Amino acid sequence: MNASSSSGLATKGGRPATSPAGVTPAGRRPRSESQKLIARTRRLFLLPLTLVLALLTVAPFLYSLGLSLTNKAPTERLKFVGLSNYIDLLTSKDFWAALKVTAIFTVVTVTVELVLAMVVALALTRITRGAPVLRALFLLPMAAAPVASLFNWRLMLNSSYGVVNYILGAVGLPQPDWFGRPGTALASLVIVDVWQWTPFVLVILVGGLAGIPHEVYEAAAVDGANAWHTFWRVTLPLLRPFVLVALLFRGVDALKTFDSIQILTAGGPGSSTTTLNYFAFREGISFLHFGRAAAAATLLLLAATLLARLLLRWLRPVEEGRS
Repeated sequence: MNASSSSGLATKGGRPATSPAGVTPAGRRPRSESQKLIARTRRLFLLPLTLVLALLTVAPFLYSLGLSLTNKAPTERLKFVGLSNYIDLLTSKDFWAALKVTAIFTVVTVTVELVLAMVVALALTRITRGAPVLRALFLLPMAAAPVASLFNWRLMLNSSYGVVNYILGAVGLPQPDWFGRPGTALASLVIVDVWQWTPFVLVILVGGLAGIPHEVYEAAAVDGANAWHTFWRVTLPLLRPFVLVALLFRGVDALKTFDSIQILTAGGPGSSTTTLNYFAFREGISFLHFGRAAAAATLLLLAATLLARLLLRWLRPVEEGRS
């Protein structure tokens, strides 16, 4: 084959041409008819599920977004008000107070859960006998029915006949009114959330620790690293993707906490435990201001989306470095 013919095979109209055997220059064969049929079949089978998910997520979101632009209420004639609900919320002291409570609750609960789960996960990796039984015991709070657990906590933290105050009084410690004061009410929500969701973070971290090769720790021991330096320089960097995944799931979930607030404190005393999600519920269900409630829910969704984007941006460089 001469040079002109080889160049003709290399380019055709300024684009790479396929060889006579049908193989592209990159070594990829074109998909056969059977492969195309399989791909079309897969898309066809996924179509009903995609439509169902769209109806359950996209449609309610669009309806809520449209509702937030109106003055929807039983006592009002429906009309379009534009961004008026959002402006009212952003200039409302109650909204910013709810946002502050949401931020405090989210940061405190997720931080405590991450620290406790890390300590327990590291301890479980050093236990050789009875580790499966201990893991099962630590997972019990997550396996229990949430509503039943919350009602049990409501009884245990009762200031008059709760078992927690009984134990505190028996050892000579103060017996706080858990649900009657702003500080202790928010603290009670944090305690219950930490008890309920630390096992979830624990599962993620235990899985991450199980994937770290022992050779890494052996190399660190040879270099003379102590336990703290091994954790800080070896374990924590390798666990960073798992930590960020735990932060992503728990952070977004803590932002929209509702059931524990409704059962334990009902947003009180006053509005000291009213988070943004509960604020939207109260605006819509208690005050029947459906437009304001939809606007508050949209702002909560925006906050959760920004948090997720931030954590995913932190996670991306880690994945790129590992690849």
